[in-house]
Amino acid sequence: MLLLFGQAALSQNKDIEIIKNLNKDWINSYPTKDTTTLSRIFADDFVLISPNGVKMTKKNIINNLHKQETVSSKIDSVDVKLLTENVGVVTAYITFVLRSDGKEMTGQNCYQDIYVRRKNKWMAVNAHVTLLSFK
Repeated sequence: MLLLFGQAALSQNKDIEIIKNLNKDWINSYPTKDTTTLSRIFADDFVLISPNGVKMTKKNIINNLHKQETVSSKIDSVDVKLLTENVGVVTAYITFVLRSDGKEMTGQNCYQDIYVRRKNKWMAVNAHVTLLSFK
């Protein structure tokens, strides 16, 4: 019995690390405009609610990636909680720098992402982003 609990804990830790790495890859995709990585992370039915309340799909986000100039993005903190063996929630804070008209502006977001394991692969299905500061 103890062996089963140990294996379950190891499996949970592995899943948490996988989701943390997907989160890191997602955030790092913005400065590099890496649409291939975003396509891999987002499920086809992915939906994100932006800081201004706009509902965006996988296609919207990938198509808009080249319209913004993200200089850098850094994860300040991240927490992953597994709700079931197939559903995980990311709660994180990031700091980012955008460039517009040659001027750089710094901001901070917090967000929650929902990941679901489908066909033994973790994928982001929902996200909600809140803008905390921008100057």
